[in-house]
Amino acid sequence: MTLTELKRLYANSEIVEAVIEPSIQANGWIVEFRHRRGGFVPLTDGSGSEKCYHDIDTATERAFEVGFHQVRIADTF
Repeated sequence: MTLTELKRLYANSEIVEAVIEPSIQANGWIVEFRHRRGGFVPLTDGSGSEKCYHDIDTATERAFEVGFHQVRIADTF
C-alpha cells in the first residue's frame, strides 16, 4: 500500500504495528505494518512494488510518516 493509503489505515486504527526488516530481494530494508486482523501490509510505490530502503533510518522515517511513534526492527541475526 502507498504511504497515503497506510496513513488512512492508521487513522482508522486498522494497522497496529510498524516493522522494519531486511529485504529478501534486495540489499536493504522494507517497511511492513501489522494489520489489526492479522497479517502484514507492505509499504509499496504507486505501481504496487515493495519499497526498499538502503538504511534503517530512512525506513524508520517512512513508518513515522504513517503516524507511528516507534517501530520494531526485525533482524535475521
